[in-house]
Amino acid sequence: MVTGRDLFEVLSVIFSLFGSAALVFVIVWYDERRSSLERLDRAWPVSTRLVAVMAFGPLCLPVHFWRTRRTFLGVGLGLLLAAAVFAVDIGVSALLEAILT
Repeated sequence: MVTGRDLFEVLSVIFSLFGSAALVFVIVWYDERRSSLERLDRAWPVSTRLVAVMAFGPLCLPVHFWRTRRTFLGVGLGLLLAAAVFAVDIGVSALLEAILT
């Protein structure tokens, strides 16, 4: 019999894999849409961007912002956004646990 705890675990894993990857992809996509041509030249190609987002998730954000900005401020922005994605992931997991268990 399926319990609320089982459902929580399944939904938590699904969100961790796909939800945080989608959030990271939106952040990178939004940054590239408002970037200058100089920054776009240094950004990842489309195929590499998708692989980096799916393979490394939020950990690819500091690398992306370093590649496009080439400053420590860019790395800091990437680290801050990665921490925000992790915080959203933790928040959603806590919310699912509160609702389903």
